[in-house]
Amino acid sequence: MRTRNQPDRTRSSGVPILARSFFRQMRDQGYSSEQIIGFSSELIELVRHDMQRDLEPAE
Repeated sequence: MRTRNQPDRTRSSGVPILARSFFRQMRDQGYSSEQIIGFSSELIELVRHDMQRDLEPAE
């Protein structure tokens, strides 16, 4: 997981390639644009929740 002190390596880490591949697979499986957007929204929510948990003070 990336912390605030680590540089953003999104482009160099192959994330765009992975995203395109996953998108193509979903389209090939018959998912609609609306379903892909719903999936993307859910993924963003999971990441947001994970980041929020990381920011909570340790007990």
